[in-house]
Amino acid sequence: MRALVAAQQATIGRLEAAVADQARVGGSLVRSASGIGGQTGGVRPFDAQRAAIGDRRYLGMYDARFHSTHRGATPRDYRVLPKKIFLVRHAESEGNVDNFAYTFTPDPQVPLTARGHRQAEAAGNKIKAALEAQGEPYKLYFYMSPYMRSKQTVEALLGVFREDEIAGFQEEVQLREQDFGNFQDAEGKQKEKAERLRFGRFFYRFPNGESGADVYDRMTIFEDHLIRDINAGRYAGGTSLVLVTHGLALRVLLMRWFHWSVDQFMNVFNPPNAEPLELELMPDKLAAAPGGSASWIHTKALYRLTPESRDLVRGCSDEMCSTSVLPCGVNLWGAR
Repeated sequence: MRALVAAQQATIGRLEAAVADQARVGGSLVRSASGIGGQTGGVRPFDAQRAAIGDRRYLGMYDARFHSTHRGATPRDYRVLPKKIFLVRHAESEGNVDNFAYTFTPDPQVPLTARGHRQAEAAGNKIKAALEAQGEPYKLYFYMSPYMRSKQTVEALLGVFREDEIAGFQEEVQLREQDFGNFQDAEGKQKEKAERLRFGRFFYRFPNGESGADVYDRMTIFEDHLIRDINAGRYAGGTSLVLVTHGLALRVLLMRWFHWSVDQFMNVFNPPNAEPLELELMPDKLAAAPGGSASWIHTKALYRLTPESRDLVRGCSDEMCSTSVLPCGVNLWGAR
């Protein structure tokens, strides 16, 4: 307890010193601006630099260190970040090959086809190859939609890896597919989809179901929790994430992550079944270590969609594959 009190007192002392220094610099700026002390007016360049150092807001730029989550807005050490984040649309399901399956089988219970099981295993081998190419030990943590086709996909993925390579897995209800209603009458659903085209696909809410905007809202909640876990170090130590979800839900996840507009989202198509998309970390030269050149960037901006993955998402352009937090004209990623 004494050690905790001493640490708190030391922190208070540092904060008081910082406040005093800020006040001193601020007073200097005021005096120089008003001509006091022999100055002719205007802010001295050196004092302006001192006032702005460590706070990008003075430069009119975003600084995640002052986000509402305070120190949790961006990781304090690059090593706590997942090495990679894989996004996987479930493998081929009975509903993908026959829409009438939804008329007699509840959407959450639609299973994979035999071909889908093979696709899922192949996806696991692709993820394994991407991780082994790093030449470092790795672990995987899986998030999955609770729908049967998603869980069966994860089961096949898990079978590719050794037990000691699995850090854990959990169901996440927010990763489920858009709710199109309960049992889906084929004829009635065709009429609703025609009406959706006239109303607007993103904002049209199916009777007893959801709109794309509803999916966006729950995906926002999921990503907010995920980022908190990332910044808290839950996936440190060479862990990568695998998120197994559905076609539209995956597109909405990317939309929220990279801040796509509704128009951009509408021009993007679902990726193929069981084709892993990869979010990779930015180059090490922009590491988010304490005081590093990327320490002011929000965690999501530390990742980008690889060019190979971009090609799997028809309609996705280069500028939609990353979140720019730098002034226009600055290339965050450099030549590739």
